[in-house]
Amino acid sequence: MEYIRRFGTTTSKTLFRVAIDGPAASGKSSTAKMVAQRLGFNYIDSGAMYRSVTLKALRERLDPSLSENDSKIATLAQSISLQLVTTPSTTPNALPITRVFMDSEDVSELIRTSDITRNIGGIAKNPEVRAALLTKQRAMGQGENHRDQNTKGIVMDGRDVTTVVFPDAELKIYLQADAKVRAERRYQEMKAKNLEGSYDTILKELLERDHADMTRKISPLKKAKDAIVVDTSNMTFDEQVERIVSLAQEKLKFDN
Repeated sequence: MEYIRRFGTTTSKTLFRVAIDGPAASGKSSTAKMVAQRLGFNYIDSGAMYRSVTLKALRERLDPSLSENDSKIATLAQSISLQLVTTPSTTPNALPITRVFMDSEDVSELIRTSDITRNIGGIAKNPEVRAALLTKQRAMGQGENHRDQNTKGIVMDGRDVTTVVFPDAELKIYLQADAKVRAERRYQEMKAKNLEGSYDTILKELLERDHADMTRKISPLKKAKDAIVVDTSNMTFDEQVERIVSLAQEKLKFDN
């Protein structure tokens, strides 16, 4: 299945796109991975792209919170090489594994630390960084930089995927959950990976991130008018995956 979509003045052939937005730790990444696996689509973690730029900036000793570093960090974002490689799971109900490669280095674990979380806000609100990554994201939406070039669709999650990256996506989802539920999920996730972090600190950082995401001037987090809200506060993981898979299958069937 192929679609013709217009971005600005350029017409592009794209894939069936499932776009998922929502606040931090609402379950976007895990859900999107499983949805992609169930549908046989490619998965793109847009948040991992911003985290990778954050890691790159910190390594270059560029503080993302200082506006004087914006241009230098934007240059990093433009030149950075990013590849997201997802390997489908061979175990029933197990999540596929996504590895993030920055300039050929596997940074999958490094970009999930609290240090990156604390500094990503300055990266996310940098308009030049967003423009640079937007170009890369839309290219991925056209099937570029994927191992499986025969895929019929993609699933991308983030905070402005339904409103900016793919405003005309075939299916838009806004995934949300109570802040305390999200903090507990992130805490358990970090414990499982033997990463440091307390529940109270994580909750505080999540609330701060929510405020920054929703109030920034450039591409703020908000629900697209035609996005379907899925609140995962009281849903099991399987339930939220099944909900989105069903919506996608209905859309695919209708379009066929």
